Amino acid sequence: MKTITYCILLLGIHYYGFSQVGIGTTTPTAELEIETTNTGIPALEINPQTAPTGTVTGQLSLIGDKLYMYDATRVKWLSIETSNLHFGRPGTRNNEVLRYSGNFGNQNAGALMPFDGTIVYITARARGGLANKDFSVEIRNGGAIVGTANTYSLASSEFSDTNINIDFSAGDFIVSRILNTPTTDTVQDLIVTAWIKWRR
Repeated sequence: MKTITYCILLLGIHYYGFSQVGIGTTTPTAELEIETTNTGIPALEINPQTAPTGTVTGQLSLIGDKLYMYDATRVKWLSIETSNLHFGRPGTRNNEVLRYSGNFGNQNAGALMPFDGTIVYITARARGGLANKDFSVEIRNGGAIVGTANTYSLASSEFSDTNINIDFSAGDFIVSRILNTPTTDTVQDLIVTAWIKWRR
């Protein structure tokens, strides 16, 4: 009899140890579900932290007034929100600055960053079937490049990289340019998009 009771107890512990949890519901549809009614109070509150230690991708923390997720690949907290910056120039071009979201045409014109952040993806597309043409995405402060220029190559008029990890600081600005390599090639109607997340 003791053995049967012990087995039933173990089965019960196993069931409850790996079951779903519902708050406000007895039939949760996820590992944790909070079902609310319109009571006038929020369903969830996350208290802000200043400097949590992240260990695995997917951990969430409210830092200051932004929600961040820890990115173990890039080893940093990055904002849940993502913003994109567009650079481009119509026509046939070679060895010149791309214009940022409008008609700014010199090397010191770009998006001024209000917070520390990280460029996490870069995509580029041009018209025409180019074999190869280089472009750069630069972090600048004042007139100088911060660190080194990050150079990429178009192949068949397209470029896409979702593993970018370029940090910038508040007060820096981001510039993109068509490079003079290879010197014999030009590029037509190039658009470069840099995807950024804020960093803590």
